[in-house]
Amino acid sequence: MIDQKRAEIARLEAQFGPQDLRVADALEEFALWYAANRIYSGAEPYFRRSLQIREGKLGADIRVADGLLRWAKCAEHKGRPEAGELFRRSQEIRESVLGVASVDLLPALEELTDRHLRTFRIKDAVSCQKRCLELVERIHGPLSGETTAKLLRLGKLLLRNGQPTEAEPLLRRALAIHTEMKAPGDARLAALLDALIRTLAAIKQAGEIGPMLQRSLKIKAAVLASEPAKLLEAFAETTQALARYGRVEDLTSLLPDGPATIWPRRAKLLLQFAQRLLEAERRTDASEVAGLAVAEVKRIFQLPADARFTALRELWPDSMDDDLVTQMSDSPDPGDDRLPEVLAWVAMSQDGAHRDYAPNILDLNAP
Repeated sequence: MIDQKRAEIARLEAQFGPQDLRVADALEEFALWYAANRIYSGAEPYFRRSLQIREGKLGADIRVADGLLRWAKCAEHKGRPEAGELFRRSQEIRESVLGVASVDLLPALEELTDRHLRTFRIKDAVSCQKRCLELVERIHGPLSGETTAKLLRLGKLLLRNGQPTEAEPLLRRALAIHTEMKAPGDARLAALLDALIRTLAAIKQAGEIGPMLQRSLKIKAAVLASEPAKLLEAFAETTQALARYGRVEDLTSLLPDGPATIWPRRAKLLLQFAQRLLEAERRTDASEVAGLAVAEVKRIFQLPADARFTALRELWPDSMDDDLVTQMSDSPDPGDDRLPEVLAWVAMSQDGAHRDYAPNILDLNAP
């Protein structure tokens, strides 16, 4: 393959001259082949020579910017230090040709935003997204789904960069646009509400958080109704905020029911929620939620032995105590006297920050 590609490049050079753009295309194609085969040392000289031909023939041209961008992506993928400079040169050429206010810059700015995020340069990503928002408003107008999406992304980046005060008006504006357009209650709206909830919590304006949590949970329940496992994961991400600002029934009333395979995940979610409620000093609510978790564990105890073993292992997959699981699976009726052991294992298998709450869960549900 290498010999064939080199022969094709030599043929093009002989036919059209070594500085022909067709030679540049063939050189870049060979560089990309090297990169695809993880041989960056082989790719780099072909990228370099291809770029030299294009710059000599075209000067500051979009085709040169595109070539630099392809080289930059390859260099970044291989962890090469020159990737940043290649990205920068590509963007400078593009802006010099199109103008800094051109709507045709939008794809490149999005690409550059992603690059900044990959290299943890959040401030630079924010700057790029501000320009993206301006361009999207120029293309689609201030009241559009595209503008809402850009406001959401910029708001989340500002929040990530420790600027919740700057994020709040953008997210509120996005929510107002969504409402005015009478857009459906879809996943984007849930993401928007979640971002605004985090923002309001950061700036200590908690009054609106409870209703927003309720609205977000209802949307997720509708969007993910056919995927109960994903829904439970989505609910798990809200337990801390819900324990501080929401109502127990906002979560428990929306829990999906279904096959026995979902019961262990429901039990874990409820135990996590109970632990969060204990953290928030809502002991009565924690007791209620822990009681629901106990009911889920009892449903698992009623399964046939094989299904019970699978479900119990799902409850604490990191546990080394297979003997306990086996004993409860082999027993015709594990009984309520085994509940403390199960609850202790499950509570302690949650993330480390909550392991100290295992005894509290047991106290709430002591036989």
